[in-house]
Amino acid sequence: MDTTINSENQKKIPAVDSEEFDSWLENLQSLVKAGKDSEIIDLFNESHYADMAEIIQELELDEAFYIFRLFDAEKQSEILVELDEDFQSEFLEKLQPKEISPIFENLESDDITFILGEVEPEKAEEVLKNLNTEDSNVIRTQLEFTENTAGRIMSSDFASVLINDTIQKAVVKVRKVAKEVDDIYLVYVLDKSGKLEGFVRLKDLLLNSLSTKVSKILDPHVFSVHYNTDQEEVAHLFRKYDLVSIAVTDDVGAVIGRITVDDVLDVLQDEASEDIYRMGGISEDEKLNTPVIESLKKRVVWLIVNLATAVLAASVVSFFEETIEKVVVLATLMPIVAGMGGNAGTQSITVVVRNLATGELTFGNWFEAVRKEVSIGLLNGLALGLLAGTLVYFFRFNLALSLVIGTAMFVNMSMAGLVGSCVPLVLKFFKVDPAIASSIFVTTFTDVCGFFFFLGLASYFMKYLV
Repeated sequence: MDTTINSENQKKIPAVDSEEFDSWLENLQSLVKAGKDSEIIDLFNESHYADMAEIIQELELDEAFYIFRLFDAEKQSEILVELDEDFQSEFLEKLQPKEISPIFENLESDDITFILGEVEPEKAEEVLKNLNTEDSNVIRTQLEFTENTAGRIMSSDFASVLINDTIQKAVVKVRKVAKEVDDIYLVYVLDKSGKLEGFVRLKDLLLNSLSTKVSKILDPHVFSVHYNTDQEEVAHLFRKYDLVSIAVTDDVGAVIGRITVDDVLDVLQDEASEDIYRMGGISEDEKLNTPVIESLKKRVVWLIVNLATAVLAASVVSFFEETIEKVVVLATLMPIVAGMGGNAGTQSITVVVRNLATGELTFGNWFEAVRKEVSIGLLNGLALGLLAGTLVYFFRFNLALSLVIGTAMFVNMSMAGLVGSCVPLVLKFFKVDPAIASSIFVTTFTDVCGFFFFLGLASYFMKYLV
């Protein structure tokens, strides 16, 4: 059967969610099966590397790897850094160490460190042995830094000049470095020992006399972080001061690398994803292709904790079995009180955890945050308590029952605001990640309090309910 493959009219990569994407992808897969390498390369001509990576990840692994190997080392390096971690690891496993070396030659040290940090140590060691000695030593050193710190996300490639250099000498140095380093935002000024003294902008090097000393034009107000600084704190500095680059220093203040704004964007995405996963009691390492058993092991622990908290809430209900038997309608209404308290508590948690993550909320201004959330809880409790009480009255025509649910709703939502704002702060104080544990404590509290206040008030006013 003769299959006509038209690639001439489909050079532009369509968006993954567009109507023509499926047809374009089928055409690409047909080219792969037919082994028409030149037409495959032609399909990707003038495409952005991010788009190429996105398309490759839509294919079966063997098809994706086949296409990846068609490109030269420079294109492979650009595509590799755009791929998801799982694809990166799979590709490195399939590539021979000698094939990886020319790919890594086109990458900065932070990208290499990240990629090798996700593969088996044995494979990483094989790759490092095939790199030149200087690059290999740099990567080995960077891999020894603690994960999620400035040292792991920095690039060891940066432009620097000495404080006593003339601008003419500085320009020569920068031009030499520019052949190897992309995106030179700032030129760091160092003393003879490599200690950071300040920075100069490229335009200052161009606009001043060549005989002028660098010391005359440097800006001493330079931002730097120690290599052990948490990456989340680094991201906070970028946000707060609108930075595009920041120097990374060692224990004596010597510059060993730099972090650029594109690295921080990745950090922000990773941190946001991590918080979302943790608030759901899920490991941030879990992916769509994570094996079922492995995902089960990661999730079941928190589900067991939730089961224990549910038993605690159920035990409170058991104290009021006699009350529920006499007024059965209480069984249908009590989940409303507990559920609304849980929702209000989750809202408070979300606001507080987010502000803790961005640095807007600290132990210096915690009282303002708590006061605000308690005030919102009181007002929400008042409004929803009145609404719930009114609705119950129109359905059951029992004023006492309306007062019971309205009062319980008011108290529980007020407590939800207080607990929802305080628990993340307490956990943060004890160095426990508030994103992963807050919801469990707050939901348990609102369930227990909701049931207790509602059923307790019902028991007290029993003679008016029957």
